[in-house]
Amino acid sequence: MLYLIGGFFLFVVLLLVVIIFIFKKSPPSEVEPIKKAQMSLSQLIKTLKIEKSDLSKIEKTLEIMLKSYPFPEDEKEAEEHFKFVYFFAKNPLPSAKLIVKMQKELFEKNPKHAKAIEDFQVRGVDARKK
Repeated sequence: MLYLIGGFFLFVVLLLVVIIFIFKKSPPSEVEPIKKAQMSLSQLIKTLKIEKSDLSKIEKTLEIMLKSYPFPEDEKEAEEHFKFVYFFAKNPLPSAKLIVKMQKELFEKNPKHAKAIEDFQVRGVDARKK
């Protein structure tokens, strides 16, 4: 009889532990955007140069670039941005749709640099073919 009561208490304790693990709140997801905002444009370019197997990382670099790094007015200051466009188009992972999406969004945000953006994108796509 005593072992039944002990087994019942053991069952209740294990059940409580399982419930605690299931309903335990995860830490807020605000940590990830802070990390993204701290990535520099040169780090994003480095990711594009290195990453050849994970398309989600490439998409994240595009998202970060579009949200956090607007093109400066001066073309000399925008060289890093043009490098990003080139290496994004050169990377073998992004599909044509994703490259067109990048071009379209950059054109909308930076109509002054549209010709240069297109030039760097074409160079990247050409380098991709080689």
